This record gives sequence, structure tokens and C-alpha cells, in this order.
Amino acid sequence: MRRILATPTARTLAQIVLSAGILWALLSDVDIDAIGRVLESGSMWWGAAALFVKTSALLVHETRLWLALPMPRPPIRTVISLGLAAGAMNLALPARAGDVAAIAFMDRECNVPVPVGTAAVGVTSFLEAAIFAFFLLAVMGLGAAQWASLVGDASTASWWIGGGIIAGCGVLAVMAVLGRRWQNNQPHTNRIIELTKQTVVQTSSVVRNARYLGIQTAAAAVQVVLVVTAFSLALIASGASISDPIAASSMVLGIASLASFVLPPTMAAGPAAASALVLPAFGASTSEALAYAAAYWLVAHIPAMTMGIPALFARR
Repeated sequence: MRRILATPTARTLAQIVLSAGILWALLSDVDIDAIGRVLESGSMWWGAAALFVKTSALLVHETRLWLALPMPRPPIRTVISLGLAAGAMNLALPARAGDVAAIAFMDRECNVPVPVGTAAVGVTSFLEAAIFAFFLLAVMGLGAAQWASLVGDASTASWWIGGGIIAGCGVLAVMAVLGRRWQNNQPHTNRIIELTKQTVVQTSSVVRNARYLGIQTAAAAVQVVLVVTAFSLALIASGASISDPIAASSMVLGIASLASFVLPPTMAAGPAAASALVLPAFGASTSEALAYAAAYWLVAHIPAMTMGIPALFARR
């Protein structure tokens, strides 16, 4: 079975079947007309605002990727374009596989060596995840009652999230020390070992630059605020009656992001399951939760596809 799932076709088919099964389980006992009525009670203007804010967040993310590259940097328009193309691929592929494409695009179009591109993508993604994790810890503290109804003792989830942040920072610290020691070493004869070593060296040069980390961290904070705001506005636009849309949408976003490592976001099962799990803890009905899942999917996909697909086809 493991050998069968190792093939791309079988793995994709398994993801489709699993996604379809999750959606069927969620929709089988729900009145579809009730979901439609919830959406009709929402606001298109709030939906348009969510799309605008999400578009801004995408542009901030790709600008951060450009800032992560060493001087002299390639043209910013080229980096933003290839980043948007990779973002569109991330929606269709699990485990953020589009990030690998971004590294390849930078190597091919901007003459950015693979270790440099890998370090830029890795640090950019880590800072974004770390800032969101800190935000999620704050949300968990403010919405302890809802977390308790979802996972029991909220402190357990807090320890896991905090442990992940500490582990990630620890890995960067180790890379900073090793990279400083390795930067003057002779090239290794093994290509893979040399590629890994140069990636560590490039990451080390990035994380030891306090000014760069300050700018990137501030930009990552802006991006996280924009993303959370977009999905909070989507919650209002969906017509779901939630007393705390920021906490609810943040929890859905966190769980859906974890699900995207297994199920591609385009298949919609991750956001639907996350909404159905989280929103009832905030007083929403199942119909309202699935109405938000639909709005979530649209806000996640329309800006990324509108800008990313033309950028992707431009690279054929």
C-alpha cells in the first residue's frame, strides 16, 4: 500500500477520495437550502472587502520574498509574479509544494542560486508561521472557553504551539552557528551535501542580520493581520452569526492550514471540516459553519487564482 501511494496518480486519487468522503459526511445531514439562506443573509460588500484585504496580503507576502533575497535583488515585479504563480500551485498541491516551484523559478528567471532561494523561502515562511502562532496563542487565551470545548484543556494546545515555535527558533539558531563555521569551508564533492551546506550558510547570513529580521518580522506581522482580517470579514460576509469572528476565523485558519499539508486546499475538505469543528463552539449552526466554509474557500482562492494563474501560464 505504501508503494502504491508513493506514485503521484495514486496519491492524488487518494486525496480526492478522502476529500469527497469528508465533504459527503459533512453535507449528508445538512439542508443545502439552509446553507443557501445563510449565504443570502450575508453581505457582498463585506465579501468584496475580504477579497481586497486578502489580495493585499498576497502582495505583502511576495514583497517579503523579494526582501529576503540578497543585494542586488532581481526586479521586484518578476519576484512577485513568480511568487503568485507558486501560490496558485500551493492551492492545488499539498504540503506547500508550490514553494519548491518558487525556488526553481528564481533559479531559472533571476539567476538566484538554489541555496539562496531556499533560504529566502524558508525564512519567509517560518516568520509568517511564527507570528501567526503567537497570534493564535493570544486568541486561545482570549477564547479559552471555546478551546476547552474543542480540545479539552487549552493549555495542552498552547504547549504544543509554543513548543513548535521554540523548536523552529532552535533550528534557526543552530543553522546560524553552523553556517558561520561553514562559510569558508572548501566545497564538498557530493552535490547534495554541498547544496545542503550552502543552504545552511545562506540561512545563517539571513538570521544573523538584525536589521533584516526586524524588517521581515514587521512585514510578517502586517501580513498575518491582513490574512486574519480577510477571513474575519469573510465570516461576516457569509451570514453566520458569530459573536467573536476574529477568534473563530483564526481557529479555522489554523486548523485548515494544518489540513493543507495532507489535502490540497482546492479540494475544500480541510476548510469545511475546520469550520464544522470550530464554529459550533461559537454558537453557529452546522449550516452557518458550512456557509462560512464556502466563503472561506472563495476568499482563499479568488485572489490567488486571479493573479496566480496568468503568472503561472506566463511561465510555460
